[in-house]
Amino acid sequence: MDEATEAIPAEEGGEVVEVVLPLDGAPGAVARARRVVAQQFAHQGLTEIADDAQLVAGELATNALLYAGPPAELVLRFMPPRARVEVRDSNPVPPVRPRPSGDAMTGRGLHLVEALTHDWGVMSRGSGKAVWAEFEVGATAKVMDDEEATLIAMWAADEAEPVRATTDELFTVRLGDVPTDLLLSAKSHVDNLVREFMLAASGARSGTTAPVPAPIADLLETVVSRFADARQAIKRQALAAASDGKDHVRLELSLPASAADAGEEYLRALDEADAYCRAARLLTLESSPQHRVFRRWYVEELIDQLRSAAAGGPRAPVLTFERRLLREIDVVAAAERRSERAARLHALTVALAAAATPEAVADAVLEEGLAALGAAGGGLLLATGGPRLALPGTIGYDQHTVAQLRAESRDADLPAAVAMRRGESVWLESRSERDNRFPELAGLEPATISMCAVPLIVDGRRLGALRFSFHETRLFDADERSFVEAMAAQTAQALDRAQQYEQRMDAARRLQRSLLPPQLPTVPGIDVSASYEPVAATMEVGGDFYDVWSCGPQRWAIAIGDVCGAGPEAAAATALARHTLRALTMGLSDIEMILRHLDRALADAAIETPNERFSTVLFGILEMSPEGVWVDLVSGGHPGPVIVRADGAAEIIELTGSLLGVLPDAVVDRRRIELGPGDEIILVTDGATDARRGGSFFGIEGVAATAQAARRQGTDAAAAIDEAVRNFVDGRLQDDLVVLTLRRHAA
Repeated sequence: MDEATEAIPAEEGGEVVEVVLPLDGAPGAVARARRVVAQQFAHQGLTEIADDAQLVAGELATNALLYAGPPAELVLRFMPPRARVEVRDSNPVPPVRPRPSGDAMTGRGLHLVEALTHDWGVMSRGSGKAVWAEFEVGATAKVMDDEEATLIAMWAADEAEPVRATTDELFTVRLGDVPTDLLLSAKSHVDNLVREFMLAASGARSGTTAPVPAPIADLLETVVSRFADARQAIKRQALAAASDGKDHVRLELSLPASAADAGEEYLRALDEADAYCRAARLLTLESSPQHRVFRRWYVEELIDQLRSAAAGGPRAPVLTFERRLLREIDVVAAAERRSERAARLHALTVALAAAATPEAVADAVLEEGLAALGAAGGGLLLATGGPRLALPGTIGYDQHTVAQLRAESRDADLPAAVAMRRGESVWLESRSERDNRFPELAGLEPATISMCAVPLIVDGRRLGALRFSFHETRLFDADERSFVEAMAAQTAQALDRAQQYEQRMDAARRLQRSLLPPQLPTVPGIDVSASYEPVAATMEVGGDFYDVWSCGPQRWAIAIGDVCGAGPEAAAATALARHTLRALTMGLSDIEMILRHLDRALADAAIETPNERFSTVLFGILEMSPEGVWVDLVSGGHPGPVIVRADGAAEIIELTGSLLGVLPDAVVDRRRIELGPGDEIILVTDGATDARRGGSFFGIEGVAATAQAARRQGTDAAAAIDEAVRNFVDGRLQDDLVVLTLRRHAA
């Protein structure tokens, strides 16, 4: 029967024409409804609105068949100057037109109806309803915004019945049960992506937005057009299941073999779109893990099944979605283990970067290792120059075990010693393996059943071994062994750095001590005290120095100074200053002349070895006579001393003078000070006066106040000033600190 005759003229006379078309649930019902609408509108001479009427009729018919179910009716009513499209169904629940959002595309069909028609509405009709939409003939067309126009384009591309241009053979693939909610949410996500693409394209065409980049345009074409048959078939099945209240959809698709290639392109396009989403180049969020697993499962299964069927060979059984999820769980679990271990290695790397001693290295690797492996205990043993191994750290072992490990010989038949001697890892996975290979271990660690010991090797040098103990049988798989060996490699590098650092620190300390007097001399009637505090954790030799020595009968030379900078050049300049002063006092008695000779010596050294080294020096001669005790001081740019009198009063002696080793003729400042019984003179470097906390300085005033407090408390002034400065800067000295004090005995 001709499709036009299927429509029943319900009424014809005067100016009103009504046509009724029954709608059943047979395939193609919606397409036939559109064709009837096109024919009837053309018959009435309404070709200018026929296309819009087809879209509206298709939307209303689709909603009726999906959500109310057949039977339904399409009623066309022509009442010049208006034409009505009406769909009647048996479901009394009216449709809802929610506001379109970025979360889902639900309700876009009714948005489309509103955009294309003059008016629309819903009428109750017995036990069902009728949804109608009217067009006004000759009326000015609505001005649609970009979103409305795009929704129409999307509807046409996404909702229309697919029209196949070829007669390719179709192959049926039964994928099995999938949760309905998952299908619908995956559909919604792709809809959102398509919506954004098409809005961008619409804006570009209208000139309201920038042109769509070519890569995104390609994605748009692939996502919207390629693999459309499969995507729409799945969507229709999901909507039907949702309408029937089913929580699962049994997916079954009939597709040509060419859909396999289209599926590969579709997957690639969505993965690329996700990359744009992650990079915040799109507003749509990237696919959720559930959606990615679902689409990869169904598309990959379709590809395999279609290609096998097209080749004429036997098809492998379809991997169900449930089994794919189980497989993905295994993959995720393995990835989590690798990720956790990678995070542990990263944390270990960070901790080891700050580890300056073998003990700090041991703490870092054992803490991370025990947490990552779930071990009961761990230890780090190092080779030494002697017969026994060193034990810089352990975790989890009792005192007896620690004592045994401290006594372990490098020749012992125990896992760590063997691993270090042979340069090979030891893996003990059971009690029997432990007892067979290392019978001594049972007495050392009776609770230990499994163990691993890994050598620590750097550039072929075996530094020691890392060991972990377990109280249960432990099978060390390849990944776990690689993880432990990676920890050992990082540990070995850190140990090598720490040992080299300690060697350099030790050399720096020895050099620093050589620049200071080995001990202070005994001065009759005078208590001499000194304190030296280098900047913490530095391998550079500082330039601060002090000295006290006899330079004649009842005469004692005192010196304190600071050479600019640190390191070998500063050490050389410091040694030059100190030993030049000693040598000059053997032939000269004038303190100004001595300091000027030192200035020329430092300047000459700077010419021979160009650098920017300069020095400040406070030099003096303490002289005793029956008339009293006097200190003659001369300064070359160094802070003056503090005098604390016997009664506790403090006096700050201000001295000027220029830096030594810089100007052709240094400017010096001289002062003569009498020390009465109980008086004390205090000399410091700028490590005390320039010590800073925020915007405040310790200053020479802080030195004086601390010395006065020490006098009241009967404590050593040098030690008190040292402690006060370190407390002032919270233990973080910015410069070396030297304090030298000379106190005359009370009468």
